[in-house]
Amino acid sequence: MSLFDFLAMPLITILLLLILAIPVVLIYIFLRLSETAFEIVGFDHWHASLAVFGSVLGSLVDIPLGTSSFSTYPEWYIALASMVSQDFPTKFHPIYLAINLGGCIIPLAISAHLLLRGRANPIKAAVGVAAVAAITYWAAAAVPGEGIELPFWLSPTLAAIFGLVLAGGYRGAPPLAYISGTLGTLLGADILSLLTPGILPALSPLSITKAKPLVLSIGGAGVFDGIFLTGIIAVLLAAGIVCLIRRTCEEIGPQEAKD
Repeated sequence: MSLFDFLAMPLITILLLLILAIPVVLIYIFLRLSETAFEIVGFDHWHASLAVFGSVLGSLVDIPLGTSSFSTYPEWYIALASMVSQDFPTKFHPIYLAINLGGCIIPLAISAHLLLRGRANPIKAAVGVAAVAAITYWAAAAVPGEGIELPFWLSPTLAAIFGLVLAGGYRGAPPLAYISGTLGTLLGADILSLLTPGILPALSPLSITKAKPLVLSIGGAGVFDGIFLTGIIAVLLAAGIVCLIRRTCEEIGPQEAKD
C-alpha cells in the first residue's frame, strides 16, 4: 500500500460519514423548524414536539370511513348531484375512503385548540379558511390513479398572505395562517373536491390498471397530501414576513395572537 493510499483511506471514510449524515441533518432541521412553527403559534416546547411527532407518525395511520370498497355513487348522491350536473359518470374503479390521522385529524385538533385558546379571531379565521378553500378548490387537479394535486407552494403562500392581511397590524398572523392553510386546504382541495360530481371517476377511472382498490386518504400522503407541511410553511412564512417588517421577532408570540 502506497503512502497516498494510506492517507486517502481516512479521507474516504470521513467523506462517506458526511454523506450518510446529510439525511440525518436534514431531518433534524425539518423537525426543529416544525417545532419552531408550533411554538410561534403559542405552544410550549413539549407540546410543540408532541404536535410534530404526532403529525409525522400519524401520517402513517389511515382511518377507514367504511368496511368495504365501493365502485359507484350512492343513489342519494346521484339524485342531489343531478340538480347541479346532468351528465357525469357514476361508476369507477373500486375506492376506499379514509381519513389520515396526521394530515387531517391532528391539524383539526390543533386549529380548534388555537381558536378555543383565543390565539386567533374566529371570524377572521373563517374568512381565511373560506378564501383558501375557494382558491385551492379551483386550482386542484385530479390525477388518475394518484389523487388531487396542487402546486406545493400555493396553499402555504395563500395562508400566509391571508393571515397577514386579516391579522391587522400583523398581530396574530401565524395562528391565522396555520388555520387558514390547513383547514382551507382540507375543505377546498379535499372535501369539496370529493363532493364534486364526477371527481371519483376522474381519480379512479374504470380503465385503471391497478388490481387493488385505490385508497383516497383525506389529509394523507399519496392522495390528499401536504396538509401538515402547509401549516408549517404558512406559519414560518407569516412569521418571517412579520420579522422583516418589524425588524424584530420579539413581538411575535402568543400574547399578541388574539388581535
